[in-house]
Amino acid sequence: MAAQLPDSIVLEGERMDLYSNPLEAYWERFKKKRPNFLAVDSCKRGYIATWEIRGAELLLKALDGNIARSSFFFWKKFIPYTVRTLFPKANGKAIKANWFSGKLRIPRGNMTRYDHYGYNSRFEKETIISVERGNVVKSVTLDYTNQKLVTSN
Repeated sequence: MAAQLPDSIVLEGERMDLYSNPLEAYWERFKKKRPNFLAVDSCKRGYIATWEIRGAELLLKALDGNIARSSFFFWKKFIPYTVRTLFPKANGKAIKANWFSGKLRIPRGNMTRYDHYGYNSRFEKETIISVERGNVVKSVTLDYTNQKLVTSN
């Protein structure tokens, strides 16, 4: 697998890469069929989600992907798949990720080691946010250059 395009997250007003994919847990948790996203080498999952930590909640703000839909005479048509497609009743509002419990990995600073597979590259710092059912329970910043751990919450 090639290095992958990450989701993004807005944290304290700053947009950053997110080296976790919380949306994957949605289809697993609710036993829903995952849409057949159009995958590319740089994004095997076929979509990029935008998240936000607001207050102490993880919110899904946007989803950008395409799915193949068969049309007349076996032609395939690619149509956009968005948050509105996934959650039509939300009327475009951000959705609390109550299906997700786990860790969010946010790389920060300069890349110190590139790895061509998945999200294995390393950075000067990483923020790890622990989430339980969409609620932030702990945040830790690992500073690899100064060999320091900073916790909050």
